Amino acid sequence: MEYKAVATCAFGVEAMLKRELIELRLSIDGASNGRVYFRSDYAGVMRANLWLRSAEHVYLVLGEETIKSFDELFDWIKTLDIEPFVKREDAFIINAQSQKSALFSLRDIQKITKKSLIENLKTAFDVSVFNETNKHHDFLVYLMEDKAEFLLDTSGAPLHKRGYREQNVAAPIKETLAAAIILQSFYSKERILIDPFCGSGTIPIEAAMIGKNIAPGLNRSFAFERFKNHDSPVYKRIRKDALLAIDHETELKIFASDVDHAAITAAQDNAFTAGVDDQIHFKTSDIRHITTDLPYAVYITNPPYGRRLEDEQKLEPLYRYLGQVLKKEKNASFYILSAFMGFEKTIGKRADKTRVLFNGNIKSRLYQYFGPKPQ
Repeated sequence: MEYKAVATCAFGVEAMLKRELIELRLSIDGASNGRVYFRSDYAGVMRANLWLRSAEHVYLVLGEETIKSFDELFDWIKTLDIEPFVKREDAFIINAQSQKSALFSLRDIQKITKKSLIENLKTAFDVSVFNETNKHHDFLVYLMEDKAEFLLDTSGAPLHKRGYREQNVAAPIKETLAAAIILQSFYSKERILIDPFCGSGTIPIEAAMIGKNIAPGLNRSFAFERFKNHDSPVYKRIRKDALLAIDHETELKIFASDVDHAAITAAQDNAFTAGVDDQIHFKTSDIRHITTDLPYAVYITNPPYGRRLEDEQKLEPLYRYLGQVLKKEKNASFYILSAFMGFEKTIGKRADKTRVLFNGNIKSRLYQYFGPKPQ
């Protein structure tokens, strides 16, 4: 059976997510801000959850309709085929998003939808009372200009929660955003990657997982495993294929450093949990002591930045030195994610390309400086 599904992502990452879906041989069905639609059988939805590196959630689209009143919403939800996914005693949570729609009260949308969904399932199971005693499913009513979608979350916890980041530091970059930047960069498993502001290790760990072809979802569970129609033997085969796809031969060249020794300790612990600690060279070091002139290196990093003007002023010397490194490394490529105001002026060089990205709710820019291709 073919399903329509939607993978969500941070704004600015849609093109990378679309490329990932195509590489998984899934049929693209359109894209909008933070969303890429595709069509697939159930096995494809499972593979998407296991393999997508830049997506936050994967939803099944259970229905689409133009909705302009709560009566229409109630009547529509009652008609949808929900029973294949829900067991008789399952609980469920209704979430809602609304933009430029006649229905804008999220609380009322949730309340009406849940009331109708209960009636739907009472009819489907031929019961007078629908008890919610089992683990829950997450549904989402998504309204955009009166077009409604009723979505079932197949992921559960957001996909950036890979299961390896047990140790954290302040203001970490999301795993999904780090992966998206790496995937669109010049990095490959044959090249050197350097992160001089590695924090808890997200960028080097994601790079190592990409270089070793490790599926990002191997160390976690997913909501679809609780569905009534979940095909466990097929999922076991998908996981087995992912394990067999891991590159155990290539030795990666990834160097990660940070001035904070506690951050390096956390990064090493996280890399161990991710199973890539032997692929990353960690070091407690200031950027002023970084080794330069490594052949065709790819720098991917998320340096610190201030949220206030006085904090920005304190960080100016750091960014000026980063600019010096950039100018010295004539054969290297740089991908620097920062919300630092006046970045290019302080660095002293205009980027070849910039892209607005959101790390959580923080508006940042990816400054890209392209070096030459290896000879």
